[in-house]
Amino acid sequence: MHLRSDNWIAIAVTAGIVVMAIFVVYQPQGDKLEALQAEIASRQNTLEDDSVKASVVPDMVRQIEAMKKRYTGFNRRMPKRKELAGFLQEISSILASEELANQLTVPGDPRQEELFHTLPIIMEFQGSYLSLASLLQRIEKMERLARIQRLSVTQETGEESLDIEVQLNIYFTES
Repeated sequence: MHLRSDNWIAIAVTAGIVVMAIFVVYQPQGDKLEALQAEIASRQNTLEDDSVKASVVPDMVRQIEAMKKRYTGFNRRMPKRKELAGFLQEISSILASEELANQLTVPGDPRQEELFHTLPIIMEFQGSYLSLASLLQRIEKMERLARIQRLSVTQETGEESLDIEVQLNIYFTES
């Protein structure tokens, strides 16, 4: 069988179209497909990394909820403002109920700490050792956070009552 020149031309044109289709359509599409597959692989790796990071979230949520429960009412113990008047009234009523005499209460100047403010209060009074112990117990049980910083107890010769000086701090979060 002998092919005529028209057939060779048709075969050459068809081969040219196929070669052109490969370079114009198939090759760019293949490159684009490889780029997309590489991007898919990269995003899958990122997704796996993010999945590992996200796996700690439920544990963190549990820890946060536990902290919220633990510190419920903390703002009442360390309010935003110093609210000195209410605290001084409460201290005065405690001093009176413990029968501590010659009471003097002097608030100091607030000091700013890193996360809160401190207000020192100096109290001087006279009373028995048991009254002092009861006072200290009641201060510890107060709703407002108050800590004894210094305690000085003296007794003059021949006197039954003690001269007592207490410096305590109360705390608040805003000035």
